[in-house]
Amino acid sequence: MAIKAVILDFGGTLSDGALDWDPYHEMLRSILASWGYLVEMSVLKRALRGALGDLNRVRAKGKEMTFEEVYDIFLGRLEIRGDREILDKLHDNFRNHYRTEFFPCVEDVLKSLAEKYKVALLSNTMSDQPRILLSESGFDRYFDLIICSRDLGLRKPNPKIFKYVLEKLEVKPDEVVHVGDSVEADMIGARDSDITGVWIKTPDQPPWSGYAISSICELPEFLEKLGR
Repeated sequence: MAIKAVILDFGGTLSDGALDWDPYHEMLRSILASWGYLVEMSVLKRALRGALGDLNRVRAKGKEMTFEEVYDIFLGRLEIRGDREILDKLHDNFRNHYRTEFFPCVEDVLKSLAEKYKVALLSNTMSDQPRILLSESGFDRYFDLIICSRDLGLRKPNPKIFKYVLEKLEVKPDEVVHVGDSVEADMIGARDSDITGVWIKTPDQPPWSGYAISSICELPEFLEKLGR
């Protein structure tokens, strides 16, 4: 296989992260109070669940929403008029509470990949957090293309988002490897786009009979063998 490009997932592939829900909710309530909106925690959580439910219904169709769109729905459920200033404040709160750490080998892996292939990031997210974290770490210099699903209103496994990346990289499906931890989003999305998938073995995922590695650290050596 002649590999010309590698598409990488973000969360679970390059990094590990999660939202600290309790302090997140508390700060969310505090932000609203600072704007003069006193909301009971139970009411706040119910409104947020409703907005996230709307998000999941959109995502089930292979589409995506932005953080701002989702939280405008959240505010609407609280009968609060959302404007750019308060939505930016809420997004900053999300970024601050979504704790993310890159896996230790990531920079070495990215450097190795960038020396041999075109490298793209393709992340399912309503936030721009991956792009910001890559920029802050300086890792963005290893990428030819960085795409978050919020950018296009599409999300993996929708073949349209893979097609977009292929067109931007100017490569054919059989020249590309996509690497990710989700069987449904990454592996099935790649397969349905005629792209070779490499799964990062992850617990609680459906079975996958294709290529697999234990961590991103193994990727450069694996691609060398695959390319022979």
